Amino acid sequence: MVETLLTALTSYIGTTSDYFVVLLLLFAQFRTQPQRQAIMWGAYLGNALLVFVAVAIALLLKRVPEEWVLGLLGFVPIAMGLQKFFSSKDEGEEVAEKLARLDKRKIVMTVIGLTAVTCGADNLALYIPYFTMANFAYLPAILVIFIIVLTVVIYLAKKFTDFAPVHRLMNKYGDWIQLIIYVLLGSYVLFDAGTIQHLLSLL
Repeated sequence: MVETLLTALTSYIGTTSDYFVVLLLLFAQFRTQPQRQAIMWGAYLGNALLVFVAVAIALLLKRVPEEWVLGLLGFVPIAMGLQKFFSSKDEGEEVAEKLARLDKRKIVMTVIGLTAVTCGADNLALYIPYFTMANFAYLPAILVIFIIVLTVVIYLAKKFTDFAPVHRLMNKYGDWIQLIIYVLLGSYVLFDAGTIQHLLSLL
């Protein structure tokens, strides 16, 4: 159980570096208390949607009889991490452009949309392999960990909105942190499912 929960913590932290930047931009754009509460609701609902989709897909994949086949999903986060690391795409600029055209009366729905668009592919690339291999008896505890990490990320983003060193730190090391976590989680899935061992036995 401890291993499952630690992996849950690692996988969720791995998806938060980009999302932290998104939240910084949102909190910088909207500063009144009602607006910031709307951002928080949007963040929780957007992330809940992604987790629900990942769990639903994982339940379907668990019907695959050979566990080592499921382990092939471990290549997804590794590939995603490498793609993001070498990509020249700046998600911060993309979010900033969307915020400039934002109807401020629809903040909650906009945050849900931004969460899905900017983080959906990355989060699902990590969540689906993880939930496919996870014991669903621990699902309540896993979800509690996700909520705690998201709450901390939201709180820090709100507090550090105007703190320039945070922006510099994320810009400098965010890609490296994300790459390492994506590769580690993908490798964990590959080994835990016996995929690497199975492939080596075929040689």
